[in-house]
Amino acid sequence: MNLRTLASAVDAPTARAFVSAARHVIDALLIEAARVQQAQSPAPRDYENAGLPRTTPAGAWIAHDELRETARRMGEAIAAEKWTDGVLFAIRVFTQLGML
Repeated sequence: MNLRTLASAVDAPTARAFVSAARHVIDALLIEAARVQQAQSPAPRDYENAGLPRTTPAGAWIAHDELRETARRMGEAIAAEKWTDGVLFAIRVFTQLGML
């Protein structure tokens, strides 16, 4: 079963509630990311043993721009009352974050 089929099987009130809650979670993630960036100072660098980390963070990789774009698309879906699209955007982001 693909995500679009799953999202279209959800009734409108449930989808509306899920999309609204997901939008709040994504907004909170963006706010927290901005707060952490403002509070962090650059870490000291060891240029003799420098290397790129090869491990993925616990929540996987997701860029702030991608979160912002998802929040924008979910806002558009909410305004147009396209609940299926909103559910799909939320599921994709939560899957990338490892929350689903």
